[in-house]
Amino acid sequence: MAARFPLRPAHWVLLVLVLAPAWKVFEWAWGTRPKTVSAKAVQLGASLFSHRWTPNDPLAAGDGLGPVFNANSCVDCHNQGGVGGGGSLEKNVTVYGIPANHATPRGLPPAGVVHQKAVRREFQETLSQVHPGLPGVPSMSLESILGGAGTTVRGVQISQRNTPALFGDGLIDAVPDDVIISHQREHSTAATLVGLNGARDGMVGGRVARLADGRIGRFGWKGEFATLTDFVKAACANEIGLSNPGRPQATPLGKPGYQAKGIDLTDMQCELMTDFIRGLPRAVELAATSPSERAVVESGRALFGSTGCADCHSPNLGPVEGLYSDLLLHDMGTDLESAPGAYGEPPVPVPQFSQDERPNSAEWRTPPLWGVADSAPYLHDGRAKTLDEAIAKHGGEAKGVAQRYACLSSTDQAAIVTFMKTLRAPTGKAVALK
Repeated sequence: MAARFPLRPAHWVLLVLVLAPAWKVFEWAWGTRPKTVSAKAVQLGASLFSHRWTPNDPLAAGDGLGPVFNANSCVDCHNQGGVGGGGSLEKNVTVYGIPANHATPRGLPPAGVVHQKAVRREFQETLSQVHPGLPGVPSMSLESILGGAGTTVRGVQISQRNTPALFGDGLIDAVPDDVIISHQREHSTAATLVGLNGARDGMVGGRVARLADGRIGRFGWKGEFATLTDFVKAACANEIGLSNPGRPQATPLGKPGYQAKGIDLTDMQCELMTDFIRGLPRAVELAATSPSERAVVESGRALFGSTGCADCHSPNLGPVEGLYSDLLLHDMGTDLESAPGAYGEPPVPVPQFSQDERPNSAEWRTPPLWGVADSAPYLHDGRAKTLDEAIAKHGGEAKGVAQRYACLSSTDQAAIVTFMKTLRAPTGKAVALK
């Protein structure tokens, strides 16, 4: 008979250490899968996503649309490549920022949104309410802003944000925090110093968007939202003026004392809209239709990696394949600096980042490239009309990547763009890749 050896405390500790990695694998594989949503929930969420909201809307418990807003439905802006896609340049959101050493008009937060529309004329917001030296209109053209029109008046910064596509966001919502943190460590400065940096370019680093409450941000141009539900709630409050639990609606810049009747949306309504987005299919990678096209696409894919594009636009992130993002913040250089106002900051600010973690004006979350062929224009404000132009405008950590791209032959550059054109919205139709 085999002798029995009692497990002492030290043995238990060793057993836990051995089994811990296996437990993490189990947790990663089973505990962080995308939430399963019913067809009925998706259907109800779709109706709310496409609903055209009105003042005192019967579906809202409060005052409904507004009083200030940018659109009266979610689908108004999210429609490129199908319902849930990105938005055109005309749907850009105007944001402002006032430096800390400058006085702000009474009742005006130092950063926020200038809304394009209002339910009544006296509520209409204008840039002149941010500073009297700015025009009495709700927005300026992107060209005039980039030309300096919004940064020459006592340091006031005016910029814009382009509408992101939502395809596959349910998968992003389920990416484990550990996966994002591990990717950062693999590409950190410390990893470079010991020769273990996974990036091809030593300048590429990136950092996790860590919110004030310790959660990891993964949505928004600045990574300011930890969950898809947070993103949906902020969009409803800020873009349509639909207040909801935890998110006050946007109030007019000129009437900060506006009193809403009550909460517009319930948690359940917000969750149904989130379920609809979770139910959206991920973007697809279209196969080339001929051997010659396939050769160009595969050449472009290889160059995408060797040039360094994949350092930040990682093809896979944990369980999510074909994402082409690391979901990290990267400094993109002075040319891509922008006003500090974030998409999720309504005129009544909701704290998101602690002061020492707040992204600087040049830091942006790496946007996923899946579906990129159906989401022009590009970059945070849509200043790049083409993929080639977007690559050329990369700076900061990505400066070396942009320089290597510029040194490629026109044939190789075209191959990279051709590869990227295979990354289509789920409803995108086959088009000529050249």
